[in-house]
Amino acid sequence: MDTPPLLASTPLSFVMPHFESAVLSNGTPVYIVPSATKDVLTITFAMRHGACHDDVPGETCLTLEMLKQGTERHTAREFNEEVESRGCWIRCAADHDISTVQVTGLGEWFDDVTDLMADCVLRPRFDAEELDKLRARSVADMMIDLSDVDWLASRAATQGAFTTHPYARPREGTPASLGAITVDNLRKVHRQLLAAPRWIIVAGPVEPQKAVKRLETLFSALQPSGQPQPMPPAVKSRALGIVASNEGALQTSFRIILPGLPMGHPDYAAAQLLTNVLGGFTLARLFTILREEKGYTYGAYASPMVRPLDASIVISTSVGNEFTADTIATIAQEVSRLGSQRIDEDELENARQHIVGSFARSCETPQQTAWLLHTIVNYELPFDYFEQYVRRVQELAPDDLLPVQSTLFSTSSWVVGAAGVTALVESAISPFVGSVSHWDRKGFERP
Repeated sequence: MDTPPLLASTPLSFVMPHFESAVLSNGTPVYIVPSATKDVLTITFAMRHGACHDDVPGETCLTLEMLKQGTERHTAREFNEEVESRGCWIRCAADHDISTVQVTGLGEWFDDVTDLMADCVLRPRFDAEELDKLRARSVADMMIDLSDVDWLASRAATQGAFTTHPYARPREGTPASLGAITVDNLRKVHRQLLAAPRWIIVAGPVEPQKAVKRLETLFSALQPSGQPQPMPPAVKSRALGIVASNEGALQTSFRIILPGLPMGHPDYAAAQLLTNVLGGFTLARLFTILREEKGYTYGAYASPMVRPLDASIVISTSVGNEFTADTIATIAQEVSRLGSQRIDEDELENARQHIVGSFARSCETPQQTAWLLHTIVNYELPFDYFEQYVRRVQELAPDDLLPVQSTLFSTSSWVVGAAGVTALVESAISPFVGSVSHWDRKGFERP
């Protein structure tokens, strides 16, 4: 494969934008990214409790969604009208590890939006009728997902890679598990959320002392955070294929999970560069071969999936049924090549400049700086982490990458999730894995 011409090369000297920090009287850390010249205000209330802690799969995600469906003072309709009348937006969501409530609006509405945030975080209504409505919508969405080969491949790969670890479970639960969730479950999860370690990040046109004073007024009644519930690190399967069947599918979708490195690892920057070389942008190997040269797909990508308990690299693409066998063979060839052969200078430089350029565009606004801060706090990284990361990305040479290449990129350590016509998919992936099994649909039976 010929190396594309070099992207424009401009060294980036990154310095973490200014922010201020404080601690509320109950020990809650607050980080503020002030910007007098911007109109938009964003406040994030994060809690270190996620779907990994579920007793009933889906209960944390459902609880977060229900925070917006009415409070002690307002019905669901009244609360949404209060939010809309101020031109703001509230997002409540949980992943496997943390839960966040985020409000975005104009800075002039600071007192109002913080009041709305506190209302849904501290005093949710948890109305049984609203729970039934939300549950019905969620189950309907899941039934639609069952015919989506991309969703099926993702579920198959995750189940195969993480087996009995909580990461193997869908964070939203299943139709069966959602049917078992009651208002009592929501109230239990809400208590756990408020007891979990937490932090608040404010970004936008706000005076830091005023922000801290307002947050102290609203949230100081919360008890000091307890210790996070310990969770085991994820141990992934190896050389395994998982097939999710869709006999009417016209395409095969692949989700392939390789080992990755955590953000705090000394070789994390090297892993990012290598992932970018493989499939991180339009000049990357998988994209160039599978789309530009062979015309099998609109896109083929590799991206990091880093979480507190695991780090992985995920390869994803979808191709017509007739291209299934050659696609997995091509991906296997490129993974093996990356794991064993030195990268040339020009290819590395293109991957480097894509990372540097993308990063430069990701820290232009207070909200983007707030996201960097959120990442630092969530992964317990030093506050100069991204300065070190950008510097390291620009220092690495091809020979520096060889030990990481051989460690991460091997078909002997991957898990191949594939969805489509069973016999076609199984025969295609079998030569590249040690064993093949089938996605367990338990819990997804139609109610």
